[in-house]
Amino acid sequence: MRFERRNVLVTGGASGIGLAITEELLAEGARVLVADRDRDGLAALPARLPDPARLEVVEIDLAEPRGAAELGALAERRLGSVDVLVNNAGLMRQSPVLEITEPDWDELFAVNLRAVFFLTQAVARRMAQRGTGAVVSITSVNAFRTEAPEAHYNATKAGIVAIMRSFATELGHLGLRFNCVAPGETVSSELAATYTDEDRDRTRAYLRRVPLRRVARPDEQARVVLFLASDDASYVNGETIVVDGGELSGDWYDTDSRPPVPDRLAGLEGPELGA
Repeated sequence: MRFERRNVLVTGGASGIGLAITEELLAEGARVLVADRDRDGLAALPARLPDPARLEVVEIDLAEPRGAAELGALAERRLGSVDVLVNNAGLMRQSPVLEITEPDWDELFAVNLRAVFFLTQAVARRMAQRGTGAVVSITSVNAFRTEAPEAHYNATKAGIVAIMRSFATELGHLGLRFNCVAPGETVSSELAATYTDEDRDRTRAYLRRVPLRRVARPDEQARVVLFLASDDASYVNGETIVVDGGELSGDWYDTDSRPPVPDRLAGLEGPELGA
């Protein structure tokens, strides 16, 4: 129960990795405010979570210019204080570099970067007054390697790392910590159930780069987030933990000698994802 009597704000917590983070936090005693623009997802949360009595939700679109600042103030009112912020909300878009438009660029930067900065700023101001607090932001392996055609997405994810390091450097002396988790391919059981043959072929090609030869489950990402947010990581500041099954660690020089990718996609089929 590492988060008993702690208040946590999670953005994008109604699905995927964000939902898994919310589940793990509630299981460890936290009071959680989930902010998401997915109205249906928010409405379904109480029935899916272990202790909905400690759950609050707010529908908000962080793409709006004042969305982040408004959410920071609202979270303080609803929770009394924010001990932990998890910046999870984000958009992913694909477009060749010669075809990215200004609206495309602005949309991704509004949610993935601007909202992360200004929500962290709003929450950190109050954390600084109390002399304690932790922020964990979800970036991506794309912050460290280029995947095409996703230049604008790659840029936002690299920017998140830089922003968290800046906060860590400037505010660490006040007792605040800022870190990142960089997930590799992560697939929930619900998403896996909707996979098309094209999706499976794409994932098989991706897994040839992953030594563990499987995708991650959302709860595997969530547990790393909780570590960084907890006192277990009390001396970890300005860091990024990559959770990618070893993808960034390297690849086989002789590609013909690489271990095969299992036919069952290492968990994309069957009742237990990743089993």
